Amino acid sequence: MTGVKELLQEKDHVFLDFDGPVCDVFARLPASEVADRLKRLIEPEVIASSDPFDVLRYAASCGPNAAHVVERQLSRFEGEAVALTSPAPGVVEVLHDWRAQGFTVTIVSNNSVDAVRSFLGMHELAEFVRGISARTSSDPARLKPRPALLDSAMKALGTSPAQCVMVGDSAADILAARAAGVASIALAKTPGKRRTLAALDPDALVGALADLRLAG
Repeated sequence: MTGVKELLQEKDHVFLDFDGPVCDVFARLPASEVADRLKRLIEPEVIASSDPFDVLRYAASCGPNAAHVVERQLSRFEGEAVALTSPAPGVVEVLHDWRAQGFTVTIVSNNSVDAVRSFLGMHELAEFVRGISARTSSDPARLKPRPALLDSAMKALGTSPAQCVMVGDSAADILAARAAGVASIALAKTPGKRRTLAALDPDALVGALADLRLAG
């Protein structure tokens, strides 16, 4: 794997995942509770998963109407959830550093664009972010690990994969980056996550947001 600072210095644009690196979306409104609420809109006995996005994917398999209903409700829950959480430790300093270094930052997230925009505004972080490429529809094929959100971010910036790097803390982030031809930096704050993400062979791997700073 490449050194993270060397990798960043080769790029112009950082794509940053939202849930995890920027904030813990479901810290105060647990994802399992959100999933249970969403299941009530369809057939709860069919879905064992406690992941809201698995519920959305199942709803999409039932048809566009079910997917639309579940996605709209998920967006409302995400809005409630981000209103209760705070920025991840170190993210403000990293965003300051990246701006000073001349990077553009785009949030690339499976969470709803409204939830991301609301959180950034609430915590005065919007000035550090050039754009948001996040969920705007009920189509799971538009979400990571598919590359659509990264492709949209590159199109908005008028840039190429070679000038971009994706920073995220999930397998979906690394796989989406690979599918889009974009370099990836895995953020793994626990030994278990480090093993999981290292197995996906990201271009670089860090254990803390502070490791993503170039200054100092």
